[in-house]
Amino acid sequence: MARKFGPPGAVIEAEGERMAFFGWLIALGFGIVLALFAVTNQQAASINVFGADYRDIPTWVVIVGSSAFGALIVVVISLADRLRWFLASRHQHRTLTEHKRMLVQRDNRIHELEQELLRLRGAA
Repeated sequence: MARKFGPPGAVIEAEGERMAFFGWLIALGFGIVLALFAVTNQQAASINVFGADYRDIPTWVVIVGSSAFGALIVVVISLADRLRWFLASRHQHRTLTEHKRMLVQRDNRIHELEQELLRLRGAA
């Protein structure tokens, strides 16, 4: 796996960049197909959304609107997942900091006990 170095100390995986590129490429292809569909489907349609009737709406408007709504749902789900990840990483960071503090306390106590042992051996 190729690695590329970015800002100080940060390692950026080239694999993730490649996946992002292919994601944008797929989105571009989907957009082109959607535009071609819009040009070829100009006939009117009527839809019923939650009890409201909409008549004489071009088919491409319905498709573009549905696609935009689907994209919005994907963004909301993605943000929820990122929020969950962020909160989990914050908790892990807090736990790691606490464990480091406990290790320092343990090392200090060991040092104190070693000093006490040396003092007692010297007194005997």
